[in-house]
Amino acid sequence: MRAFRSTLALALTTLAAAPAFAQEAAGDGSLQVSVIVATILYGAIGILLTLAGYFVFDKIVGLDLKRELVEDQNTAIGIMLAGVFIGCSIVVAAVMLS
Repeated sequence: MRAFRSTLALALTTLAAAPAFAQEAAGDGSLQVSVIVATILYGAIGILLTLAGYFVFDKIVGLDLKRELVEDQNTAIGIMLAGVFIGCSIVVAAVMLS
């Protein structure tokens, strides 16, 4: 659960910093509301799709991932889930960019 909280905190921090990047990209210093709304919307959709990918993976694998991570402290499962999150994020980002 700690890994999930830190991942969520990182994602929210990235979303909070997105308007500053959008302002720098505008060039003239004017902050367009549509850019901010689109950034927040795409960020939220990306996070939700990544979490959906995790839940699908959890159902497909058939393991009790929560028990493996929390109770058994299985590092290998944690590394595997990190790969799943990275893989899902790459796919979501590619879909959102197309």
